[in-house]
Amino acid sequence: MLKQPIFIVGHPRSGTSLVRSLIERSEHVWSIGREGKPIWERDSLHPGRRGWHSNALDASDATPEVAARLNADLLAAARKPGAEWSVADKLDFLDFLSAQGLRPHYYDVPLKALQERFPGDLPEGPPTTRDGGELDEITPFCFPSRGERPTEAELASGIRLVEKSIQSCFRIPFLRALYPDAKFVFVVRDPRTSIGSLMDAWLNPRMFFSYQVPVPLRIQGYSDVFPWGKEWWNLSLPPGWQDWVDLRLAEVCARNWLTHNRAVLDAARELAPTGDSVLVRYEDVQADPVSTMEAVAEAVDLPFSDAWGRRDLPVVMTQTTPDPDKWLRHASEIRPVLPLVRELAEEAGYVGL
Repeated sequence: MLKQPIFIVGHPRSGTSLVRSLIERSEHVWSIGREGKPIWERDSLHPGRRGWHSNALDASDATPEVAARLNADLLAAARKPGAEWSVADKLDFLDFLSAQGLRPHYYDVPLKALQERFPGDLPEGPPTTRDGGELDEITPFCFPSRGERPTEAELASGIRLVEKSIQSCFRIPFLRALYPDAKFVFVVRDPRTSIGSLMDAWLNPRMFFSYQVPVPLRIQGYSDVFPWGKEWWNLSLPPGWQDWVDLRLAEVCARNWLTHNRAVLDAARELAPTGDSVLVRYEDVQADPVSTMEAVAEAVDLPFSDAWGRRDLPVVMTQTTPDPDKWLRHASEIRPVLPLVRELAEEAGYVGL
């Protein structure tokens, strides 16, 4: 069974993968090692089965049948966090997958290393099922955990699972109904770097495709740039997304930041009196991972690990080295949309935008 699962919640490109990787250094946790979309959105929980409204779920969606299925799937996927994959390990594994006919260029490996191992033209466009439909998992595809499965005895006494999915911002009532003893780690990030990173994700020709939506997209700077830009939505599907389909890409990304973080800050405020949550800023994780993780460990009831006394940070879900100034590549597009997010940014501690 699951006990006190730890849900890491934040908007796409906010640093949730980094925080998850740091928590996974604890010997007391288990992980599914990747985004949970294939588990959470099976069958009736997929937005396509819910009128394409959004990723939002509430407590009424946590039926006994749904709870039993999700619990079984999460336990089946649980592994001990294994040693982090090196680039060489990843490439060797992709050699094996490539021999089976899969395209390695959709996996999270530095592009230069991929091109050196797999020369030739790079594929472009969303990876799809055989009939051209949406895959369960969002690219960049992750590498499976190499850790051990829990034993029957460990399952019987209960395991602590760390889970991170970008759609969780809109599912806090649902998750709390499923797991009343859950702990939450909320992550926020400067809107300028977030919007820039979101734009990079939308403009990536191989990654971050999530939903083949039935609503025509006319997003300037995306739909008029790529042939798939008229039907493929990227990353999570927030409430209100259908009102954004005629906007410029920078404004779509700004409204993404605003909608996700409004949900995050509201949930963090609601849960603060319970002691079941902690709110962290990505920039604090980068600047002082030791102190930040000490606060996280206390909030989620984990012993502070020696592994968190290290200042080194894993690099996750990125094709290039993290750089707080990367957003400046899109500065002329981002600066005009900052007034949309300024009030909430100040609430989150980001002033002077």
